[in-house]
Amino acid sequence: MVLSRSNWFWSMLGWCVCCGTVTGAEVVNESARKLPVAFEADVVVVGGGTGAVSAALAAARDGAKVFLAAPHPYLGDDMTATLRLWLEEGETPASPLAQRVFGDSSQPLADPNRIPYTYETDLPSAATHRDTAPPSRLTDGRWDSASSESVQYDGDVQITADLKQSQEVRNVRVMFYRRAPGAVGGSPFDVKRITVSLSDDRAQWKPAAVIENDLANSDAATLQAAIGAPARYVRFHAQRPEGFERILLGEIEIIGAEKTLPAARLNVPPPPRPMHVKNSLDDELLAAGVQYLYSCYATDVLRDAAGKPCGIVMANRAGRQAVVAKTIIDATPRATVARLAGAKFRPYPGGTHTFHRVVIGGQARGPDYISSRIAAPPFRGQSGGDFPVIEYTMPLSMDDGSYAAYMKADQQARTMTYDPDQQFTSDVMFEIPPDPMHGREAASGPWQGVASLPLGAFRPQDVDRLYVLGGCADVSREQAAKLLRPLAYMDLGERLGKAAAADAQATGRLSGVKLPGEPAATPTATGDVRESLTGVRPIPQQLPTVEQDGRAIPVLGRYDVVVIGGGTGGAPAGIGAARAGAKTLVVEYLHGLGGVGTIGAIAGYYWGNCVGFTATIQDNAKRWAIEPRIEWYRQELLKAGADLWYGVVGCGAFVQDGRVAGAVVATPYGRGVILAHTVIDATGNSDVAASAGSATNYTDASEFGMQGTGLPGYRLGGSYNNTDFTIVDETDMMDIWHVLVYSKGKYPEAFDHGRLIDTRERRRIVGEATITILDQVNERTYPDTVCRCRSNFDTHGYTVDPYLLLEHPEKKGIFVDIPLRAMLPKGLDGILVTGLSISAHRDAVPLIRMQPDIQNGGYAAGYAAALAAQANVPIRQVDLKALQRHLVEIGNLPESVLTDQDSYPLSDERFAQAVTDLKQGRGAAVIMTDPQRALPLVRQAYQAASSDEDKLIYARTLAVLGDDAGLETLLAKVRSYEQWDEGWNYRGMGQFGAALSELDNLLVALGHAGNVRAVPVIVGKLGQLDAQIAFSHHRAAGLALELIGDRSAAQPLAELLAKPGMTGFAHTDVKVAIEKGVPGGTNAEQTRRESLRELMLARALYRCGDCDGLGEKILRAYTRDLRGHLARHAAAVLAEGKSRAARNSENARN
Repeated sequence: MVLSRSNWFWSMLGWCVCCGTVTGAEVVNESARKLPVAFEADVVVVGGGTGAVSAALAAARDGAKVFLAAPHPYLGDDMTATLRLWLEEGETPASPLAQRVFGDSSQPLADPNRIPYTYETDLPSAATHRDTAPPSRLTDGRWDSASSESVQYDGDVQITADLKQSQEVRNVRVMFYRRAPGAVGGSPFDVKRITVSLSDDRAQWKPAAVIENDLANSDAATLQAAIGAPARYVRFHAQRPEGFERILLGEIEIIGAEKTLPAARLNVPPPPRPMHVKNSLDDELLAAGVQYLYSCYATDVLRDAAGKPCGIVMANRAGRQAVVAKTIIDATPRATVARLAGAKFRPYPGGTHTFHRVVIGGQARGPDYISSRIAAPPFRGQSGGDFPVIEYTMPLSMDDGSYAAYMKADQQARTMTYDPDQQFTSDVMFEIPPDPMHGREAASGPWQGVASLPLGAFRPQDVDRLYVLGGCADVSREQAAKLLRPLAYMDLGERLGKAAAADAQATGRLSGVKLPGEPAATPTATGDVRESLTGVRPIPQQLPTVEQDGRAIPVLGRYDVVVIGGGTGGAPAGIGAARAGAKTLVVEYLHGLGGVGTIGAIAGYYWGNCVGFTATIQDNAKRWAIEPRIEWYRQELLKAGADLWYGVVGCGAFVQDGRVAGAVVATPYGRGVILAHTVIDATGNSDVAASAGSATNYTDASEFGMQGTGLPGYRLGGSYNNTDFTIVDETDMMDIWHVLVYSKGKYPEAFDHGRLIDTRERRRIVGEATITILDQVNERTYPDTVCRCRSNFDTHGYTVDPYLLLEHPEKKGIFVDIPLRAMLPKGLDGILVTGLSISAHRDAVPLIRMQPDIQNGGYAAGYAAALAAQANVPIRQVDLKALQRHLVEIGNLPESVLTDQDSYPLSDERFAQAVTDLKQGRGAAVIMTDPQRALPLVRQAYQAASSDEDKLIYARTLAVLGDDAGLETLLAKVRSYEQWDEGWNYRGMGQFGAALSELDNLLVALGHAGNVRAVPVIVGKLGQLDAQIAFSHHRAAGLALELIGDRSAAQPLAELLAKPGMTGFAHTDVKVAIEKGVPGGTNAEQTRRESLRELMLARALYRCGDCDGLGEKILRAYTRDLRGHLARHAAAVLAEGKSRAARNSENARN
């Protein structure tokens, strides 16, 4: 079928209207543009389910080059998103893929023989990890986290369990936590030995077992023993190793006699864990060489010169990209790509539809008109306890087939099935699609197997080069239900994959590839779409492009306030706006609210100002279970009248004359615009603001530093899981993909894998005001304060601000004010930014990133946006005092903010006192606010200093300010070190204080002074370095030399890099990332230490003129590193060097 521009437009618009995605056929126009081609393939598979993976594998086996775009941050979504993980009666895995998916040998049979008991101890639990009253934590089935699910005893302890009657005790298990001496986090704890005794009367005790701890080092462990004797009382005597002051216990299980079970449960394993399914599918695609990405939605269909489909356009957090392919397999649940391609479908029947939803853990809930069943044997938590698999079947109203209608039904389902003890719930509901397509053939009648179905039932009428793999195929609804079972789905995927590969082989070279379209003559609103079009990686690349015509895109809704992101700041922003009466929509890509505190599993506060709105969240709980926290946010939004859409990613902005008038979003059903008076960018990464054109601060050519990143594993019965083992650029889809792949290896036994990457530092806007570490330490006040934070300086890595060479806040708690202007992107109206994306220097982020503060900041942003909408004024003209008065009334802010003014500039008297205070280790934060004002005073103090110690202090200060007047004093001090002092060897988790030794600090100060006379002294220290020397020494020497930039340093730097173990640490493919990234646990440091050291020294070498091209060679290798920040930094340094060379060449010619 050949589509003209006009026919293409009306087919698209007709699809939108029939699915209810356009409000009254409202549209806006986007201009023509060039779309980067991210991948070229023979076959593109759109979807990440088991059938999609099977299709990709089959096509690859037949010689096709395949790319797979998965919509979720994981694979296997027909099982893992719906939690339909089980096999029904009569289903037996036969294919190798099915056998692997269902072959979860690490998932134990649930133990139904655990004996309930009460207990008492001869030693009270400690205040730090206190037991309940009466004691119960050792029997609650939870021991996932030492910080939140342990009981501490400050000595050896006897625990006496009462089984209520004498009964057979088969075996016992004691779960406990461990920390070795010297490990990060505090004093050590462990168990040396458990002695078990039995009694029937508590007077006479018989020894039953002595269990010695000879286990390998780990964070947690289990000691167990067979008992085989009856008793009413069981006593456990837990003893510490010598020199240890405490014991942390998690759980004690007492296993009784075998029970007689129903036949259905005998020897029936539970379903495979989601982690196992996801990991198995990853492994299969990697082994087959199939390229794939997570979190990508198909939004458009490319056409060749003949008007035939030849690939897709996909949207994600990096923007939009084209995937050119000869054949498309549409494995989306709603056949989204086929609809975009103009395929014909039966009408969507409005009314009541039957949906299925799965909940793991808790009790069956809901009104009488929904039914529930135990769908499979229960899962057993790793700390004990059974967690039932509950499948609900429920009638829900659907006005039409729009995503908004589906989300309304989804929220109803979540409300009806919520149980406080639930552990995991379906990301998406399951439904047999009621509106199948019109295929080239129809398959009616009962199910007779995949092989009996005609291939034409999966090929739309009048649309070439496209297969529909899913329930929207032209088969009877009875057959569709069977097709969507995992075994049949995988079989169908294999069949369609082979057919698609054959079609691709028979298709000639594609030509004239473009995205056609036509603008609307009368759009709903004027303006244009702005978005990122750099590819899936935000680094300079020479990517081919395809032309997109100017065209219309649908308006998905109109709101006063739209919040993009429902995380730590976004959910409170939505609540603040909706409670203030604004018509509000919150969209969240994942399927739960709360961000790092829920889906990110950092389920507890560290620091933060727990006042106001934050204090109302779950009664100001400082630790929490994840599911009730998600539900609190959801219910508060719904009660306030907000709409909530899950599974939606913000991927652009609709801009009118410098004003953001809406957000561009991608849903599983397509892409469109949500118009709003004010957009709140709560992505945590300024995704919408950056797309709209806001300048941002992020990794560039300046000295690189980044707080550590983690990703949790989920365990049944667990909650808190705080990790720090990498650094991730969330604007880089390859980086996101690779960390989601390799980090599964850190949790092989976990029930599921994290969906949210816990980044502590992200892309930040350049706002109307930018918060610095100096502002924070000086306790700067503002006239427009809207949030007050409180934290200590928890850096998760090293710092880069020169101020921190002179003094360091370390663990001191500091109150920090945030002005509204820091939430406003410079030069843009109609948009507020909240969370980690506000305008701040990277070294200011540790003091403003605590969850309580981001929650309160989000609420303030939401309330401000609502006030602006109500007054119909731009956000910059909002009634600031009305906003502040409200925040004072609810307790977010102290009353003093109503009269605060900007406390800058600081007075002359304060500057003079600060110079004197430098001798006592304070005052640097004042003088660094205005170096030119401070320099004369510091020079005078240096000349007047009477002691060597004071002279060194002032010489260092002068150097950091860029003045070399104290050079000889600094050089003399450096020469006094015959060897390197004790350095800092890179640490993420638990890093406080300076990340430089005293000698390191002196060298960097010399670098800032910029005098080449320091180079020989620094090079002398450089020669003592090798791969065994602490990280900070390499960083300090390299940084000092590159700050001076003298060519004489190039040869020594090259010689250092040539030493054994100094190079070769770039992660240029996922196999290397798995090899290097999996070891080391969840707070691993070595791979970051090695790579950052190599990159820093190569940068210094390059900036000092290079030696035989070694610095450039290493930097070019890092531009291919899958860790986006390292690739960004290396590319920026090379681009800077190229620009400098071009300027020098131009100057030479002139």
